[in-house]
Amino acid sequence: MGIRLGSTVINCADLDTMTRFWCAALDLVPSSTGPGDDFRVLYGERVNLSLQRALTPVTARDQMHLDLYTDDQEGEVARLTALGARPVDVTDDPEDDYVILADPESNLFCVCAKPTEVVAGRG
Repeated sequence: MGIRLGSTVINCADLDTMTRFWCAALDLVPSSTGPGDDFRVLYGERVNLSLQRALTPVTARDQMHLDLYTDDQEGEVARLTALGARPVDVTDDPEDDYVILADPESNLFCVCAKPTEVVAGRG
C-alpha cells in the first residue's frame, strides 16, 4: 500500500510549551523552534508528532487528527473516498501539499504528498 501514517497532529494554543512538553515526554526533536512557527514536526526514532497552532479555541472534537503520507496523493484520495471518506478542503501550496478528508463519522484527517525519500530524510 502506498500510504503510511506520518504523524498525529495536536492542535494547540502555545506551540513553545507544547514543544517542550512533548519533546521531553517522548524524547523527540523539533523540526524548528522559530518564533513565527504555526506548525512543527517533532521527530523521534519510531514516531513523529506534529503540533499545529490553533487559530480558534480547541475543542475535544478538533484536538487531534492524523496526517497520512503518500507518494500518490491523487490515487490515495480516490481510494479513500471510494472507501467512504469525503473531501473537506485542498491546498496545493508547494511547501505544504495536503488534502483534508473526513472519515465516515466526520473525523478529519490529511492526505499529504510526501515522497518516501523526503520522509526518510525528515523533510
